[in-house]
Amino acid sequence: MAKPRILFVDDEQDVLDSLRLLLRPQRQRWDMAFAAGGPAALALMAGQDFDVVLSDMRMPGMDGAQLLAEVAQRSPNTVRMVLSGYSDKETALRTVRLAHQYLTKPCPPEELIQAVDKALSLRGVINSDRLKRLIHRVDTLPALPPLYQRLMGELSKDNASLKHVGDIICRDTGMCTSILRMVNSSFFGLPAHVSSVHHAVKLLGVETIRALVLTFELFSTTAAGPAVPGAWLESLGAHSLRTACYCRAMAEAELSDATGRDDSFIAGLLHDLGKLVLASALGDEYAGTRAAALRQGRPLHEAEREAFGANHAEAGAYLLSLWGFKDAITEAVCAHHDPGRLHCAEFSPLVAVAVANHFDHELSPMLAGPESGGHVLPGISRGDYAERLKQWRSLCLGARDEED
Repeated sequence: MAKPRILFVDDEQDVLDSLRLLLRPQRQRWDMAFAAGGPAALALMAGQDFDVVLSDMRMPGMDGAQLLAEVAQRSPNTVRMVLSGYSDKETALRTVRLAHQYLTKPCPPEELIQAVDKALSLRGVINSDRLKRLIHRVDTLPALPPLYQRLMGELSKDNASLKHVGDIICRDTGMCTSILRMVNSSFFGLPAHVSSVHHAVKLLGVETIRALVLTFELFSTTAAGPAVPGAWLESLGAHSLRTACYCRAMAEAELSDATGRDDSFIAGLLHDLGKLVLASALGDEYAGTRAAALRQGRPLHEAEREAFGANHAEAGAYLLSLWGFKDAITEAVCAHHDPGRLHCAEFSPLVAVAVANHFDHELSPMLAGPESGGHVLPGISRGDYAERLKQWRSLCLGARDEED
């Protein structure tokens, strides 16, 4: 298999020399090229394809935003990343619809390597070049939303604080309302009413809050229309929240570590992101596939794979990998309709999402039809999990009854 090709772009030769030296150990895995500025980068791209382009933001002549816009047009399959100084944070908002990820200088080599590896990790999951191009396109999909970008910018600082995270969220009244309504729902089971976003951040943790921000922004910015009915969007959003809360209920009973519990909730919240991806990218074509699946009584994920070469679980996981989400979350999203393929030996975010998604489809009459998961939990509904499924179902029913 050919090594991934990575192109690093910066107008300062010293920066390029430093990157070349720091990344020498990756030559066994990556085929790397270094370009001194945007025009030089485009000249290299004219003769060869690159899997990732990682560019500085502030460069004379052609800056990072202009370069990434050209990359998006010329090579839509290429992962686009920004590596720039903290002082460029506000300027970097210009790249919000162009860059899949933003890394801040100085960036430790291990962090840069991990970001590139994650962005490339699920490229083999989607076999359709057409769908990959659509997912990478500038004008069809929601890039990381501006509020989420500002949140991640704060978290990248050495002196990041929960107070500053709360301050960022408080600038958006609608987001404040959504976060507080969700946090005070019985799904979270908090002992007292939470009246401030700052308190919510402290109680739930940054990772859970950032997933809530991302979800609420993506659903609120996806425009309803004939191909994306408002009722469908509302139903999908409600299903995502219920699934996340079922995941949380099961994870609290099964896992002792807070990270695993948070990952389960976040994966549940984002597990159907791929439906937004396909609906936004394919419009009427995706609506037609959904309608055909309903008429034929077949699972939607099977119809999607037949029509597009990948299903919504894989498309969503692919986009989350581009955005830098951790492996436990992208794996849970990717395989939630076929958890058996990852040979789950014990409870994990993947098991949580697969079970919670199945239970919510079973318990919600409005989700019957092509949105349902099809065959029951391959790899989970037998063996050691059989008795635990009864316990998990009771936990989910309890969470649902409390919310109702």
